[in-house]
Amino acid sequence: MKIRTATTADMDVICRLYDTLFQEMADLQADYFQMTSQNRDFLSSIIEEEKGDVLLAEEADRLIGFALVQQSSTPPFGCLVPHRYAYLMDACVTESERSRGVGRLLIEAVKTWAEERRLDYVELNVLSNNRRAIALYEREGFTEEMRTMRCKLKKDG
Repeated sequence: MKIRTATTADMDVICRLYDTLFQEMADLQADYFQMTSQNRDFLSSIIEEEKGDVLLAEEADRLIGFALVQQSSTPPFGCLVPHRYAYLMDACVTESERSRGVGRLLIEAVKTWAEERRLDYVELNVLSNNRRAIALYEREGFTEEMRTMRCKLKKDG
């Protein structure tokens, strides 16, 4: 298995993996996520820009997973310590290839990507009920630093 950087020629496979990811998100939190297709212009911009990449896990000429990573910076608020960091926006492994270390290899590749750019850390968001992903991230050294909370409001009528 190897990890490589995506090109625009990989767009169809990446979009199929996004279909899987978006469906799983919709299944996990139907109140907030719905099935859709990934925007191809957005993917092209990530693939072509310097501050982002789609890293692909490939085995026997089959793409079996991806991680979309972007370089970012903390907002210029006086209360925040300035940092440049890698944001792991999305990651997905083909269902049949899960529990084989593909996710771990993709996370290692993201960490290397960030280290090569001399960034301070890797940050990500994960759905609170995606226990499998949380367990993977914790095994790979991620810790919870902030929590998003919501309060559903009653609608009249």
